[in-house]
Amino acid sequence: MIDLIRDNIPNIRFLSDMKDFVFDVSWFENAPNAEIYYMYRGLAKDENDKQAMEKNNLRYDITTVPPRMLGMEFTKTIGHEHALVPNTNITYTEIYEVLKGEAIYLLQKSKDRKIIDIYAVKTKAGEKCIIPPNYGHVTINASNQELIMSNWVESHFKSDYELFKKNRGAGYYALKNENGLNWQKNKNYEEVPDIRIYDAIDFLPIFGKFGMNFSAPMYRLVNEIEKLDFLKYPQRYAWDK
Repeated sequence: MIDLIRDNIPNIRFLSDMKDFVFDVSWFENAPNAEIYYMYRGLAKDENDKQAMEKNNLRYDITTVPPRMLGMEFTKTIGHEHALVPNTNITYTEIYEVLKGEAIYLLQKSKDRKIIDIYAVKTKAGEKCIIPPNYGHVTINASNQELIMSNWVESHFKSDYELFKKNRGAGYYALKNENGLNWQKNKNYEEVPDIRIYDAIDFLPIFGKFGMNFSAPMYRLVNEIEKLDFLKYPQRYAWDK
């Protein structure tokens, strides 16, 4: 579905937008402003698909993240939390698919400035990652190729960037060293537990629970849109992770 972005104009995240989110502050102060990643929102193959999405309050987006370094840190999105589902104490969920390249999804559950749980999901082209309720998240491109990923999400809520801004990012930074990637704990949080690392395939049972094919292109769910009900009503489902 990469062709969907060909004739669409993206929202662009610039380096200047990431001032309060990067690890390498001294590098940032002298770095020229640049385009960091591109967000194409509300995409549809045709009018029928668009109407199905709008009727069901769902949105299909694509984000592209070119390879680069943010000083010592691998490039990333700035990170955000989701809004609460009305009349509940849990947040909306989201599902991602890597269309090209590789992504690391860093997910964290927090209370005030303490992180209760944090883990990373390494995801390759054709694989998917679900953001469960009450988890904020950041996407990292630690490869040498462009990352293109899509997502399905409930279309009305707004993302909340405040926690990540207040603490200069997520609970860990993905830094480059001689061995590849080094996870550096973010000391701006009062507490950060040890990080757990997974492959996307480790979450295969969750996709089966929602009746989804882990390896099938995710856009096709527009034709089985009822399977995305968990994005709108996560309170109706049991969540293991």
